[in-house]
Amino acid sequence: MAEIYINLGQEINDYDINSLRRRLRSVKPGEEVVIRMEAADAHQADLIVDELRNQGFDYQPHGGHSGEYFLIARKKG
Repeated sequence: MAEIYINLGQEINDYDINSLRRRLRSVKPGEEVVIRMEAADAHQADLIVDELRNQGFDYQPHGGHSGEYFLIARKKG
């Protein structure tokens, strides 16, 4: 089972969402995606969560110890 890591910039923009969308399309059922962003930008996670839901992922948010925020997602199927 593969794990895919995606780092997003300090401010999530349309480019980030489009890039995420393209990468999520290649994920197979059961594979896991770890999305990292700055904790200060965690309020922007709604855009990412919407994309995960639209593409059939379950997810869990996780706070990090060094000012990081993670979404751990697994493709349903």
